[in-house]
Amino acid sequence: MASQTINFTTWNVNGLKRQRDQKFQKLQNADVVFLQETHIGVGDEHIIEGLKNKWHIFYTTYMSRKGSAILVKKTLDFEYISDEKDDCGAYVVLKCKVKSQLYTLVSVYNHGTDKKTLDKLSSYLQSMTTGLLVIGGDFNTVLNPFIDKDNSKRVTDTSIHRKLRFCVKKFLKSLQLVDVWRRKNPVNQNYTFNSQVASRLDYFFFPEECMWRVRSCQIRDSGMRDHRPVYLEMGNVLFQKDLHVQLFSQLFNHKKHILTYETGSSLGKESPHALSEVDIVSAVNSLQVSDTPRPDGIPVSFYKDNIQVIIPYIKMIYDRIHSGSFNCSEKHFNETVKSPHDNSQHFFNVDYLVIATILARRLDDYLESQSKGRVPKDLATVMITPKTFCTEMRLSHIQDEIEKQKRSNPTLYQDFLIVKNLLRDAPEADTESVDDSSERDKLLDQGCPLTPVLIMLALKLFGSALAGHLKQQDILVFKESVILCIQPEDLEKVLAAVMERANEVFYVKELYRGNFNGEQLKCIGNEFKDKDCAEMDAETFVNTEEESKASWTSREDEEDDFVIHKEENISVEGDGRHTMYAVVTLQDSDEVVVAPTNWLSLDKKQCYWPPFKSPDKCMEAVQNRIKTETGGKPWEKLNISFHREHDTFEKAKEGQKETKEQKERSYLLATGFPGILKRQRLESTQGMSNNYLQPLPAVTPASTSRMTADEKDELLQMLRDIKSTVQENRAMLKKLLKDNTVSEAPSSTSVPSKAIKANLKLPLGTFEDLAMSEKELSTATTRKKYVKFLSGLGGFGPKDVIKNIMQQVITDDLAKEFNWQGRGEKRPFSHLSLTDVIRDAAFKRSVNRAECENEIKKYLSYTADRLGRKRLREQGGPGLENPNEISPSLMPETEIPWDILGF
Repeated sequence: MASQTINFTTWNVNGLKRQRDQKFQKLQNADVVFLQETHIGVGDEHIIEGLKNKWHIFYTTYMSRKGSAILVKKTLDFEYISDEKDDCGAYVVLKCKVKSQLYTLVSVYNHGTDKKTLDKLSSYLQSMTTGLLVIGGDFNTVLNPFIDKDNSKRVTDTSIHRKLRFCVKKFLKSLQLVDVWRRKNPVNQNYTFNSQVASRLDYFFFPEECMWRVRSCQIRDSGMRDHRPVYLEMGNVLFQKDLHVQLFSQLFNHKKHILTYETGSSLGKESPHALSEVDIVSAVNSLQVSDTPRPDGIPVSFYKDNIQVIIPYIKMIYDRIHSGSFNCSEKHFNETVKSPHDNSQHFFNVDYLVIATILARRLDDYLESQSKGRVPKDLATVMITPKTFCTEMRLSHIQDEIEKQKRSNPTLYQDFLIVKNLLRDAPEADTESVDDSSERDKLLDQGCPLTPVLIMLALKLFGSALAGHLKQQDILVFKESVILCIQPEDLEKVLAAVMERANEVFYVKELYRGNFNGEQLKCIGNEFKDKDCAEMDAETFVNTEEESKASWTSREDEEDDFVIHKEENISVEGDGRHTMYAVVTLQDSDEVVVAPTNWLSLDKKQCYWPPFKSPDKCMEAVQNRIKTETGGKPWEKLNISFHREHDTFEKAKEGQKETKEQKERSYLLATGFPGILKRQRLESTQGMSNNYLQPLPAVTPASTSRMTADEKDELLQMLRDIKSTVQENRAMLKKLLKDNTVSEAPSSTSVPSKAIKANLKLPLGTFEDLAMSEKELSTATTRKKYVKFLSGLGGFGPKDVIKNIMQQVITDDLAKEFNWQGRGEKRPFSHLSLTDVIRDAAFKRSVNRAECENEIKKYLSYTADRLGRKRLREQGGPGLENPNEISPSLMPETEIPWDILGF
């Protein structure tokens, strides 16, 4: 997998007949350039042809002031495939390979008089795009008239601009495109066109699912009049393709068979609630054809090429989801794979994306219908925009909206219910205090078509809650933000109510203060350069003490917001400093932790504590001082010992460390206990030694005092490691017991029938055994026996599941002859029918295809290491296959008083 960077530039040059060389001096650092208004007519070809010594050039020739071009630097690794040029000079489409990556590059000049150019271009790109789609150009309209133009002059938005904006938005929706600069700069105001009214008319558009590739996007000064160029830096990432085209049909048929078998439905039946073919085809065509990995390995191109086969399958799945008989999480329909280059990016299967796209468009249409077209000039305007497009989401904040549609719009109500089914469940809280009947939080994943529209819906409802009681208010929903329009006299009150959450959930920006008593008030943000961003953040988003006190108190009993937010309960020390965090010891575990002061009781003897399993999530909750509830239910209160308070999280962490060290020293100096353990270094030839832990003589207070600081630190760290292992084993045992008690499916500790194993003649030890097994696996009955046996082996997580399966399937002596691709002198494990069986068995244990293959590769690569340790053991030498598996005979006879050490 190769990763590189490519620099794109789009620029309306307002003609190349004048100052051509000076303009190209500004493009020295660009690899690919999109130009508009080149003004190259018949007889003017020499103007641009003269650049061919440095650039590959593709341009239109037209007798007008229009014209588009794409230039690729000749020093770039470039391979031409094809190009299409508009007869009227509106666009150039170039299909090519750049640094071995397939691209469809589009330079667009959307003139104000054009009405059909974008519709034609959209239809073409939906069916003909290959590789990554990158669109740059001048579209002659602003997408958000409140922030994409200088409103200090309050110029009226004309009907021409509204029509152009509608065309551009329709174009973006048809291909699931994102305004890259606005996504990267959610609150900045910067313009590319500076004649008359400064506006942002020049854009880079990029597919939503591929946005993780974008490194940066900037508007830069060209030193020329009129338009300014937009720069885009993008990672050029190549994914390995392990599948061949002929396997896609087999994979799809296998998946279709599993789903139809598990749901008990038939492709021949059609519900009255089925999706229309028009919606399905439109959604499939809007998806991007690229090498993006999928959990099931089936690419978008297969769906586009086999649309007639796909339609009844999508209808069947949707019908089952609509009827409530298909749980997307339980059936792994909404499973994802993460990008190895961006941990926040999730890749979904194409069938999921199709249904999610259709529902996202319906919700988007609903949101647009709720926005009024015009807003009175006298109203003040405030913009609210989210800081992130991937987060955990509580659906409780839109529950009222869902119920409101139950009578007025039953179809939309059903769509909301399907959306809830489609979203992935957030990690379940690990606590008995959370009611099992409470609704699970949902995940909004970057890469899911529903994420942007659900965040916009949440933002709209938040704005409605802020201003719903006001005499006059309007809320307009745009692609990346909502605009709240209110009476000028209500502005300060609304800002005070919203500012407290600005640093944590979303950005808020005052755009215009309106007219009050016939006088125009201050207008903010006429033009912001990139360099002004830091100053603007400091000036706009910092909460003052007065704002914090005046903020959310009037609505503390109303519904919760859709993501984590702060609950301010700040105490003040004698010197006037705010104390935001406290260092406490949880008495039930004797663990020293940092806790927000608003989680503590007034007497500081108890503290709320979050029920999350994930330590990272707990840490985030502490840092953000979130409300002490999950799913609307308060957390459990724990008894604590209070130590000290601090004004910042960083100082509290230092205080936590000091408190821990103080407790540990007190114990070491005051108490001796036999059986202290010490880590011993091992010879490199021994591997992981079985004398990992050795008992030492008893330690007395006097001998402890003679220990150096490093020795004490080493001793304490070793004890922490041991206790951590004990706690992990305890949690694992607890889960094992739970699974064996409540699960009807084979638990992770279930032991497959010995009769079945004997019948299958596993593990395979020779090539003859393997050949016989491959022959047997040609029958469906034998495959089912293998899958049943191997899926019953269990395990915790992908690594454990695959390890258990591989140990039963093949001996290390035979495994050492294989690697995944068959490189070198070894044979390809990926080509075996046995590998398909392992995938199916792993899938039944909730291990997706990508995880399964990754763990098999690792298992095969470690075969030599396992064989080496095995020989050491046979020769009587030290060696542990798993360093965490410590023999009981090596542990000390005396139990270590862990609770005293404060772990």
